[in-house]
Amino acid sequence: MKKLHVFYLLLLATGIILTSRLFYLQLYSREYVFHAVNTSIKNEIIIPNRGYIFDRNKNLLVFNQPVYELTITPNKIENSFDRAGFIQLTGIDENTFLEKLEKAKAYAPYLPSSFLTYIDRDDFARIQEKLHRYKGFEWVRRSLRDYKVKSSAKLFGYIGEVSPKQLKIESDYYEPGDFVGISGVEKSYEKVLRGEKGVNHMLVDHKGRVTGPYREGKEDKKAKSGSDIYLTIDWSLQEYAEKLMYKKKGSVVAIDPKTGEILALVSTPVLDPHLLAGKDRSKEISRLYKDTINRPLFNRATDGLYPPGSPFKILTELAALQMGTVDVSANFVCQHGFSYGNKKMKCHCGIYGRPKDLETAVERSCNSYFAQVYIQALGKNSGISARNLDQWSEIIQSFGLGRFLNNDLDTGQKGRIPSGHYYDKQYGAKRWNALTTLSNSIGQGEISTTPLQLANVMAAVANKGFFYTPHIVKTIGGLPIKDARYTKPKYTKVEARYFESVIRGMEKVFLPRGTASEFQVPGIRMAGKTGTSENFIRVKNKRISLPDHSIFTLFAPVENSQIAIAVMIENGSWGSKWAGPIASLVAEKYIASEVKRKSLEGRMMNNGLQRIYDYITTRHSEKK
Repeated sequence: MKKLHVFYLLLLATGIILTSRLFYLQLYSREYVFHAVNTSIKNEIIIPNRGYIFDRNKNLLVFNQPVYELTITPNKIENSFDRAGFIQLTGIDENTFLEKLEKAKAYAPYLPSSFLTYIDRDDFARIQEKLHRYKGFEWVRRSLRDYKVKSSAKLFGYIGEVSPKQLKIESDYYEPGDFVGISGVEKSYEKVLRGEKGVNHMLVDHKGRVTGPYREGKEDKKAKSGSDIYLTIDWSLQEYAEKLMYKKKGSVVAIDPKTGEILALVSTPVLDPHLLAGKDRSKEISRLYKDTINRPLFNRATDGLYPPGSPFKILTELAALQMGTVDVSANFVCQHGFSYGNKKMKCHCGIYGRPKDLETAVERSCNSYFAQVYIQALGKNSGISARNLDQWSEIIQSFGLGRFLNNDLDTGQKGRIPSGHYYDKQYGAKRWNALTTLSNSIGQGEISTTPLQLANVMAAVANKGFFYTPHIVKTIGGLPIKDARYTKPKYTKVEARYFESVIRGMEKVFLPRGTASEFQVPGIRMAGKTGTSENFIRVKNKRISLPDHSIFTLFAPVENSQIAIAVMIENGSWGSKWAGPIASLVAEKYIASEVKRKSLEGRMMNNGLQRIYDYITTRHSEKK
């Protein structure tokens, strides 16, 4: 009997719970009311305005222009759909209509997806007037990027339609036809720039015409515009550096050593960002991608890997000083180069047969001096070399070489600083020594770096042993960035006391006996290093030499550095021919605001290397 009572009690309790829930749903909850009338509600997705992009001085660079788009929900298309009328209204042909319809069905027949994009305001007004006749089609307002400037497309990047892969990853936000950052700042700061979507619930009649807001708009969600971002770039400096790179392939990178803020990030050939926006964007990108000679879409500043040449000698010295294998008073003799075995590393320092100190070696860029410093660091014994090279490599990598910088740019290469393990694999354990890898001492051999990394090295030297990770964005939504990656210094493995003599030698580079004596700027103390990087290609397993790359690095003013620069000119010959003048002009422009060396400026802005590039292209084609 007791069991029967328990059963009745459970039955009563269950009935009370179900009745209470039904009472709540009918009188208080609007969830089912909403679903019941959903077939009479148009959910209008509001695409937020994408955030604007400014430079560090509040100059507007990137903004928005409105465009319209038609979406399709295949399941809503009725049998009586007037296909001919729709085709005439939109101006597309029947094959295109059928292709787009099948694509939409394949994606999701019950969900809206993009059907017709980039509709301008006049066409949209005409289409919108009659769109209610074609059930299953709706319109969406989107923003298309526009630009106040005509260069630096690789810096800004571009936006395009979201890919199927991205749709799977972020299906909670993106829908087919949505725009997303594809490259550059647009990609790396996509989530900041894109904002938050909104939605308006609109009542529609049986013909699909809007009759008013649902529940007076109480269920609507406002769109939230993307945040404006202010770049670290100084646009006047960026534009000036681009002009100096007239008909030259390469890059100019300038960094503020005190903060790691990138002041200029130039990669040539210069590309107009307008080419990567608009209806013909896909065709234009395809055309540019196929240009394998000039590689206009390739960011040479962040992805270009080059032997750093003589600027690397600074690190060769600093690593040896830290390892204790040489000291600042060490002297070495140059005999028109350095001979080892049946080989000889040539040198053109001009001081032969007598001892040379560190500062003079830097001033004159003596290959022989730094080759002997390298040998002292690694030792001549094969077993010792592997262990010492690992220590040498770790010290140099602490300057941000041979590893990713982990910055806020969407592209980048880590380059290569070889270790003992690397050469053990190449030659076998204990089958190599310092002489085998001697080219490393002068930034050749297996060493490779990017121009951005080289500029960062100069920032670290200017700071005597530390740097801030280079970054491209200064503020987001009016607030300074707080990411510790960019606000906390990274310390190298070289003690501050070892930098003094090296920096004095770099200052002498601009003095009368130095390799860049012609480019000293009156009133500005600069420290720099010329570089000439050997360059070759392999065709059918043959090594073909090409004109050397011209490289120059500097920081200034020495006593309170405001800028660190690396310039790399492909096939530009020795460092003081092209890269040196450009680097010194960029420094003068930034520090003094006005450039007084007009003759030098004019020579850089009006002369290029196109004849050499044409010759290389022809020669390369013939060898193939």
